[in-house]
Amino acid sequence: MEPISVTALSFTEYVMSGQRGRISIVSEQRRIYLSSEQWVAGFYNPVRDAMRRAANSPDPAAELDKVVEAAHRNPRAGRPRAFEELREGFLPWLQSTRATGVPTGAARWQAGDLALRVRPHLGLRLPDGSKAAVLVYVKETPMTQEAANVGLRILQQTVADTLPGAVPLVLDARRGRAFRMSRRTNLAKLDALIAAEAAGYVVHWRMSA
Repeated sequence: MEPISVTALSFTEYVMSGQRGRISIVSEQRRIYLSSEQWVAGFYNPVRDAMRRAANSPDPAAELDKVVEAAHRNPRAGRPRAFEELREGFLPWLQSTRATGVPTGAARWQAGDLALRVRPHLGLRLPDGSKAAVLVYVKETPMTQEAANVGLRILQQTVADTLPGAVPLVLDARRGRAFRMSRRTNLAKLDALIAAEAAGYVVHWRMSA
């Protein structure tokens, strides 16, 4: 069988969904990935694109305002409100970092039959010259540190290809909260958890076919 290929963020969202919600979230992700309707697969793409533009703009608020206005002109279920909440959470966080955008590359991470596509949504250069590779989480349910650790570890293991030398971050954009890996994190236990979750994702994906 061909490996199942999804993004690192989709896998992170699966891990945070809890045992009872996992079959439904994989079924939804499978529907989105296999959908022929482009707007379904790319629901949040306009606002993520605006976030990237904002990181390089002298007026970052204007970039987010444009995408919110476009959502109101051509509303789809839930999009205007979602984009407004993302603007309100993301802008203050971006401004507090005083960062500018840098390009990121792509990588592939694999465990068994699960292949994850890893490309940080944002690459940032901070005022002290350090860099950050950021996965931007945009959903309504708040991100948790436990789930963020999964995305952070995958970013950590692929950052040499995506943005060498960068610190991995997972940003809960609606709440303007950035997660980073604690130095106290037991990486061996985290790797074992990720391997088990990857195997579970494959089972749930194939069950929902």
